[in-house]
Amino acid sequence: MEKVCVCSGCGRTIESDFIYCPWCGNSRLKKNDEDVLEAMFKNLEMKQNQFRLNRIEKMEKELNDLENDLSILALSAEMAK
Repeated sequence: MEKVCVCSGCGRTIESDFIYCPWCGNSRLKKNDEDVLEAMFKNLEMKQNQFRLNRIEKMEKELNDLENDLSILALSAEMAK
């Protein structure tokens, strides 16, 4: 079984023959299985956190838009009286 190589800079898996990471250019590569798993999980956790933050920002924008629409609707109803 060939060892997996993971870039210590970006955490992506790359071919073990590579000296430099083609994704980020980092030259320090990890070959230890524990380091590989740690880097992969760290990279996954960062991506999940960014995804969550993006979802929260989108939901906040949608909520603000709904609040603005509701304010306009309430103002229109008051003016119609």
